Amino acid sequence: MTIPAKNEIELPVLIEIESAGGELRPTPALFQKVAGYFPQLTDEDLKQTNRSGTNKWENRVHWARLELVHKDQIDRSTYGIWRITEDGRKRIAAEVGEVQEAKVTKESVHGKLQRQLEEIGRTLGKFARRELRDGAYTYDVIWKDAESLPRVTHVFEVQDKGNVVEALVRLKHAYDNWGARLFLIVTGERDRARVDKLLHPYLSGAFHEISPLTLVLNPVEVEELHSTLTRHKDVVARFLGR
Repeated sequence: MTIPAKNEIELPVLIEIESAGGELRPTPALFQKVAGYFPQLTDEDLKQTNRSGTNKWENRVHWARLELVHKDQIDRSTYGIWRITEDGRKRIAAEVGEVQEAKVTKESVHGKLQRQLEEIGRTLGKFARRELRDGAYTYDVIWKDAESLPRVTHVFEVQDKGNVVEALVRLKHAYDNWGARLFLIVTGERDRARVDKLLHPYLSGAFHEISPLTLVLNPVEVEELHSTLTRHKDVVARFLGR
């Protein structure tokens, strides 16, 4: 679909800033949250790039932010901080009904699995984040031992209405680049059958090297792990010495 226009994005940006306490830094999580106001956007839409290689969606959000600066609804006096102004708060009060329906829209399967994997990583003491861009590749979820360390230890690709081969290409690149542990979450039976064939240990081909290194999971398994760790979050923290 066509990415929403700047004026359509402005109000969701203001709401997210206000929800964060009035100011925030533009992180990947912010772009994901703003995308949640537009349930018609697909994962492929959010991964489109311009000729320069920049992400189209993130670029459009930045342009919306600039328009809000010009309208005195965002203060840009502090570098790297997006801070809402009183005019911005007045706009939210006047127009919030327009986005209420989008805001309560059910979380997408892909987005939910990304969030759960990110939260699992943090519970286990990892630095975890969604949508990490590395050159030409964007990974759904990554874990590192610490934010400051360059090496990614775990890479997760969520396969839901996308391209199985592209997901495996990203995983192979992650293994070649970092020697990362690989995880592929598949939501559909047809895709699962295709993954099993592509990763068959007795076949030679592009993915035979990562076949024994890739753990394929389904959404139920991720949900159960997330639920269990969430219930025992405090105990896990004690085990990890945090």
